[in-house]
Amino acid sequence: MADFIFADDYRLEEGPTRYFYEEFLKGLVHKHNNLMGVIQGFSSLILYDDGISREVRESAQQMQDAAKTASDLNRDVLTSSGCSRCDSDSVSLDAVSPYWTSKAEEACNEAGVSLQVNFREGLPAIAGDPGMLGEVFTQLIKNAAQAAVGTPSSSVAIDAFPPGEASPGATVDLFIRNTSVEMNAESLKKSFIPFHTTKGAEHYGLGLTTAAVLAGQMNIRLGLRYADGTTTAWLAMPTA
Repeated sequence: MADFIFADDYRLEEGPTRYFYEEFLKGLVHKHNNLMGVIQGFSSLILYDDGISREVRESAQQMQDAAKTASDLNRDVLTSSGCSRCDSDSVSLDAVSPYWTSKAEEACNEAGVSLQVNFREGLPAIAGDPGMLGEVFTQLIKNAAQAAVGTPSSSVAIDAFPPGEASPGATVDLFIRNTSVEMNAESLKKSFIPFHTTKGAEHYGLGLTTAAVLAGQMNIRLGLRYADGTTTAWLAMPTA
């Protein structure tokens, strides 16, 4: 598996410095959300006035939409910067795989790409936070579905293997593969960089950053590889 590019640099160190920046960022986001709330409130008051011109209505609606987008971005920033709490628990993949499959179907249907899913039955439980594991999977599947759009065959495939079958060690290995444009090692590394995106301004560029940071918080290894028109994300998840 040496040809994978791993997001090991996104494992956040513990210590007082990290605590300071967590508190600083949480406070900054809180203050920013207060300002966005004021903008949303006043733009709503303007929109309630039936007598305003079309130009004023459009401007007020743009203000309101921008304020909501900023609030959504603030939420994603907190998660991608490691400010979300991750608890260690025993997670049954047999229990969560139906929900994960539904999220994959939703993302692929929205993108208009085909999907294949193969979760082996009887996989051992893994260690992690159930909610954050779901967030990591959701970010990876959304990225895969969006990246597959417009490529030949436009498809996504998911496979989960028990320990020892796909790699040595006591990890359950989850692979998410998508048809892809060519990506070199440098492009794969850039995929994890915060706010880096090749999908247009409507995307924040935080999906893979969020997945990398949350995976690191749960001692899960995340890697990316490109080969023969396919990009593969690999999650090596320790057993409980």
